[in-house]
Amino acid sequence: MKYTDEQLNDAVKNEIFTNEQIDQFKEFVNKNNSGQITKFQKLLYYGGGLLIISAMTWLMTTNWKNFGAVGVTIISAVYFIIFFFAGEFLFFKKNLEVAGGILYSVSIAIIPLFVFSLLKAFDFWPENWEYNDYYFWIKGKWLILELSLIAVALPILLRTKFSFIVFLIAGSLWFLSMDIIPIIEKTTKITWTERANISIIFGTIMILIGYFADIKFKKDYAFWMYLFGLIILSSGLSVFYNVNLFKFIVLGIANLILIFVSLFLNRNAFLVFGTIGLIQFLSRLSWKYFEDSVIFPFALTIIGVLLIVLGIYFQKNRKNIEEKLIKKLPSYILKLRPKRNLEDE
Repeated sequence: MKYTDEQLNDAVKNEIFTNEQIDQFKEFVNKNNSGQITKFQKLLYYGGGLLIISAMTWLMTTNWKNFGAVGVTIISAVYFIIFFFAGEFLFFKKNLEVAGGILYSVSIAIIPLFVFSLLKAFDFWPENWEYNDYYFWIKGKWLILELSLIAVALPILLRTKFSFIVFLIAGSLWFLSMDIIPIIEKTTKITWTERANISIIFGTIMILIGYFADIKFKKDYAFWMYLFGLIILSSGLSVFYNVNLFKFIVLGIANLILIFVSLFLNRNAFLVFGTIGLIQFLSRLSWKYFEDSVIFPFALTIIGVLLIVLGIYFQKNRKNIEEKLIKKLPSYILKLRPKRNLEDE
């Protein structure tokens, strides 16, 4: 809760505090805030870091012919060393955790390019494989790149506890969940149903890892795991909308469950994905039964209006809804709620 100067002055007038206590309090707050960075500084740090990552992991590949596999290997290795030790210096020597953490993240993000170019120099990859393909095509061999990044990122995360590194790990796990499919199925010809099943499994596992982090740590390491887990899970669930009516209804219920989970964990990501899934469900339901009907656009309009009304109602009554739902839960279930998120309510 924030306090205004006017409120503090009123507290002095009502003899709750003395002027001396207020001055000491303000001095204490200003001293603590002096080491904190502003949102603008964070924007600059993250913007600069992401720009460097995009330059090295994406744009560098356009100059592949100029540098060759050996040249890119050397350049990416030099980049890794420079940004790793720069991050080490800022994070531990200068106590600039955000700036240092971003530089650490840059060094981690370069690992897949380094490993790819190194192996390319030894003719490990087929001649027609390019690094850009890593971001578009599902291939079993890409697991080497993903596991390499995770192997480098985990020790740095454990040492620095900088939460943005989880974003890189979660992103690699997302790619891994897709690239492992040809290995599990032992074929490159994979049906969408098989892809969806594996996506649902990996998405659920990532959400569970996020939940464990939510329970275990005070810092918010869970956000990126939740986000990528929900992306993978939702992409897998969306395939089954066209299978049969039973699965269609079950998946509609699954999206409602995600909305209730958002209330339980106090995480908006679950609410967003649950709502998007519910919109998909209602839209496809109306398409299924009103496809050739002149009232189809009107049916969609009614659904849209109802969702807006529901959103307004939920916004105004969220706390009451949460309290009523939570009170009905048994105590052993309530103990499973992350304490960090309860403090944010």
